[in-house]
Amino acid sequence: MDFKCKTYACDEIITVNNVKELSEYLSVNSVKAFMRFSRVDFFFNLYDNLFRDIRCKNDYRYIFSSAYDIVMDAYCFLFSHLGKRLNDITKVSKYGVLKEMTILGGCMFVLSKHIRQDLFTYNCKDIDICKKSEFRINNIYDYSEDEWVKVDETIEKLELTESELKVLDCLISGKSLSETARTISCGVSTVFDRRNKLQKKYLSLIG
Repeated sequence: MDFKCKTYACDEIITVNNVKELSEYLSVNSVKAFMRFSRVDFFFNLYDNLFRDIRCKNDYRYIFSSAYDIVMDAYCFLFSHLGKRLNDITKVSKYGVLKEMTILGGCMFVLSKHIRQDLFTYNCKDIDICKKSEFRINNIYDYSEDEWVKVDETIEKLELTESELKVLDCLISGKSLSETARTISCGVSTVFDRRNKLQKKYLSLIG
């Protein structure tokens, strides 16, 4: 696919046939937008990995990089708006407040949020910010019935919202952030944010 030549009109209708290609197109251009304003190597590496993922996606032997999660973010967002045009109005949670914007603008906002979070993680790669606060569920299947009761009691005390409970259920079942995003039809960055809120509530509960 030649992204330099391929363009989409603002009134493009999102369909099952074009949603994947459209997601890839917007993801690449979102990364390119960051590259125009910053010379950080991270963005150039991200662009190279993303472009390689898209080019080799039909090779069953190819192993995707984490850059393709950006495409999955776009796909989940756009798929929830099938049949609508890119310039139709939707509501997107922006800094905790629902804002009206076009579907195109909303998708680009979701992607930019994902990329900024990836950059933050890249800059903090030597400091695992989640290591001390993340609840460990690796051995969850070894829990006894009494221990499961305690887990349920703890979850009840956390007073989680419905969306946070959905994320927690997916993470407990062993799903990755990308798998969780696909399961509950939201962006990976949204799942990341909700997981962080879960961690903060848990740490606040245990003191």
